[in-house]
Amino acid sequence: MYERQQQDLDLWRQWRKNNRQKDLSALLTQLNPVIQKEVGKWGSTVPKAGLEARATILAVDALKQYDPNKGAAVATHVTSRIRKLSRHVYPYQNVARLPENKQLEYNTFQVANNRLLDNLGRDPTVDELTDELGWSKKKVTASQQSFDRKEIVESVGAYMDDGQAQEPTVDFYYHGLAPTDRKLFEDITGYNNQKSMSNKGIMRKYDLTQGQVSYRKRKFVDDLRNIQQGRF
Repeated sequence: MYERQQQDLDLWRQWRKNNRQKDLSALLTQLNPVIQKEVGKWGSTVPKAGLEARATILAVDALKQYDPNKGAAVATHVTSRIRKLSRHVYPYQNVARLPENKQLEYNTFQVANNRLLDNLGRDPTVDELTDELGWSKKKVTASQQSFDRKEIVESVGAYMDDGQAQEPTVDFYYHGLAPTDRKLFEDITGYNNQKSMSNKGIMRKYDLTQGQVSYRKRKFVDDLRNIQQGRF
């Protein structure tokens, strides 16, 4: 037990001395059993990926504030902080999930969209999706707007309806964005109780091409997945 505590402390000191990402990664790997133990308490009720991301954020915050002179072991201090994870669980236990028919519709839309993307070498237009799917333009536009938002939010394991509590990993990411990017994120996803906009509306508002809008959406997804996996 003492040897493990000393290893934790040595790794913490190494990280604080050099402030290198690789040292922090090594320390988090060492503490992973502690993190997983707390995550495991809630994994059956909330998506595990989102919990792991939030637990990692809490662990890093705990490590930044750790003071070895106060007598507590590193793992003890981190465990105490990670227990705050429970505060972020209750709002998401009743997060709405897409019903089966909507999930099928989403999959159908994605298959058609990806097929056209491969064939055209660009994002398909509403007219092209309408022809491909045999849906009305109104349904294609509504689906495009809704599913773009769904992909971003589900990248951390939860789908949010307007007015519901916000997923902690998304909230962490959102507040770290620059003001303009934060507004764009709101307009794409409807986050922060805002009304999401269509691609055309976003293109007009931000003077972006369709390709640029697609790039920004993909970047949001990739950034969130990096946070989810502890790479931030």
